[in-house]
Amino acid sequence: MALGVLLALLALLSGAGAQELSERVRGFFQREGYVVKVEGDRVLVDLGRGRAFVGEEFDVIREGREVVHPVTRQVLGRERQKVGRIRVEEVQEGFSYARLVEGIAREGEKVRLRLEGVCFEGSEELLFRLRTALPELRRGKGCTYDLREVKEGIGVEFRGSPVALFSSPSASPDRVLSEDVNLLARARLLRALPGVPVSADLCDLTGTGKEFLVVLYSGRLEVYELLRDELVRRFDYSLPSGVAVGLQCGKIDGGGQDLVLVNMISGDSPRSMVLRAVGDSLTAVVKNVPYLMGVLNKEKARDSFVGQRFNLRDRFGPTVRLSLEGERIREVGAFLAPRGFRIDSAFTFGEYLLFTDTSGRVRVFRGDSEVFSTEEGFGGSYALAEVLTDQGKVNLVFNPRGAQVKFLGFNLAFVVKNHAGTVQRFLDIVKYNRGELFLLGERRRGVFFLRPLRGSNFEEAVQVVLSTKEGRILVLTGRTGMLTLQSRGEVYELELRVL
Repeated sequence: MALGVLLALLALLSGAGAQELSERVRGFFQREGYVVKVEGDRVLVDLGRGRAFVGEEFDVIREGREVVHPVTRQVLGRERQKVGRIRVEEVQEGFSYARLVEGIAREGEKVRLRLEGVCFEGSEELLFRLRTALPELRRGKGCTYDLREVKEGIGVEFRGSPVALFSSPSASPDRVLSEDVNLLARARLLRALPGVPVSADLCDLTGTGKEFLVVLYSGRLEVYELLRDELVRRFDYSLPSGVAVGLQCGKIDGGGQDLVLVNMISGDSPRSMVLRAVGDSLTAVVKNVPYLMGVLNKEKARDSFVGQRFNLRDRFGPTVRLSLEGERIREVGAFLAPRGFRIDSAFTFGEYLLFTDTSGRVRVFRGDSEVFSTEEGFGGSYALAEVLTDQGKVNLVFNPRGAQVKFLGFNLAFVVKNHAGTVQRFLDIVKYNRGELFLLGERRRGVFFLRPLRGSNFEEAVQVVLSTKEGRILVLTGRTGMLTLQSRGEVYELELRVL
């Protein structure tokens, strides 16, 4: 069994079963990165081993003015101009050194693989499939890049030297189950935060595909540019009066740009808002939305845009489907939420809907059928609203949202478990002494497993876990003390390894 699992993992690492073969080949030829440093004609880029090869050339791209639709006024993207060309000379683990051979390059500018010729040797059927993803492809050999159909899948040569192998789904010698894969997480600190993050999300604010980290604090938002080894703060936004309890991004209007949904409580009712990025600032599109809002599936944000009523008596109440039309939020139909549904922690996981309920149970539904549930003890965070009642103060605690991830071709999910301290249990003060991530996967259709992710224990509460488009996993934590100045937050990147 151990040998079979090892062989299957090796095949999966080559990409077998992760995506359609043609899509993986296209991803190889659409590699992009950023200029990190320029010293004379020597350029350092954030493309490391496996993402750049000695001798390859990349165009330097400068982004210009926004392209705005003349009728809808939607930002369609940015103008792009080639301003230079670099040639890779040395490849390290996380970056590469290149030589500027034409034009100019500046720090922060994008680089994109330069395609001068791509040839293919193989069957007509596979050639047709690949051309749908890579129009530049032509039959023959002797190009800068040669693709060859081999028994295992597709091999790629760069100037005659093998650089990649994309295995076909049938290349795996054994079927390995996700529960067989034993993972170890190692956390690497990216940045300390100036306070406790209430929530956060990765947002395509410009409509260009570039992700920014938007962090929600109690009274403001901060926007960070996500670089390879650091986070660079770009701008912030002050929130109106009220208590911020959650944040999520999504293309809810069908445009190319993510909008920012900020869930807020005023009194004991929602007064949420929708923001749009305009240049280096955020502007309000809609204010005083009477729902807690969420996007259940970011790939289908407009179709999964949902709102939930909330008040002190009923807590999480009825749910509706929402639509953003201009500067107005409209109800467009009922959302048949399963029992116990809470929008603060909800997201789709393949064909399933996953959330943590008020009792702290992780629950998984397919349609209206519950297929998995845990015992109490999950959720909890420093996202909370203090509400005064006739009986005194009530702490309304909101659960952190987990994340769907793909690793070794498996569809997995992270869920959060924060352990309450004794101070919270006896004095009703919100305080956590440890945060932990759990891995949720499917043994077979409708049958799940849940186990702790080894190495994912934090001395602080986990406020949110996120997965970038490139598969990087970010964890934001928070810690509070008896004094305000003792409160802090941190951003970590998790590196997963197979044991």
